[in-house]
Amino acid sequence: MKSILGVLFSGEITFPGNWMEEHRLGQEQDHMLNLEVQIQTKLGEGQAELWKEYQEGTRQLEAQQCRMEFERGFLMAANLAFEVLRRTEEGAE
Repeated sequence: MKSILGVLFSGEITFPGNWMEEHRLGQEQDHMLNLEVQIQTKLGEGQAELWKEYQEGTRQLEAQQCRMEFERGFLMAANLAFEVLRRTEEGAE
């Protein structure tokens, strides 16, 4: 079995570096929501309904991706905990 520690330290796992970056991401999200409102006001009724359907599909895909990323992170943390316990037990023997 491959060491989870190797996977953890060789992977491309990234987290926001600090609160400034998180704040910037929040501002970008607010900007996108404002653009969404502007687009809906400029579209006709038929186009607005099609746009809304597209956005709902996109949100569902994003939610699915978030769930998959959470599951991957959760499994990685569980494997890390098991490996640490195993190494602790091996060291105690």
